[in-house]
Amino acid sequence: MRIVYVEDDLTNVALIERICQMNMDELTTYGDAESALAALDLETADLILMDIDLGTRSMNGLQLTRMLRQKGINVPIIAITANDMVSYEGEYIDAGCNDFVLKPVSVPRMINLINVYR
Repeated sequence: MRIVYVEDDLTNVALIERICQMNMDELTTYGDAESALAALDLETADLILMDIDLGTRSMNGLQLTRMLRQKGINVPIIAITANDMVSYEGEYIDAGCNDFVLKPVSVPRMINLINVYR
């Protein structure tokens, strides 16, 4: 499976890289919304993992998700967030995310979730 991960924290990227290696998935990463937005027009992905808080960048993960959906990109998107308030779940879905997972990411949970979209 070809997975794209948009994440500005290299520690989180390293964890998802290991998970993808364990699960025999191909991973492409982008450190900010702008580079992901430009590349995802050309990139073929089976699944997008989207960090919600992309640091001090001009666009967060929910804004990027909305833009991708407006561009017609229908690839499943999983939000990855440290915000564990249940009230935010509706925001993720409204933005166009198919699912979400909380940080710190559990390796078995992430593998299971990726496999749901396989």
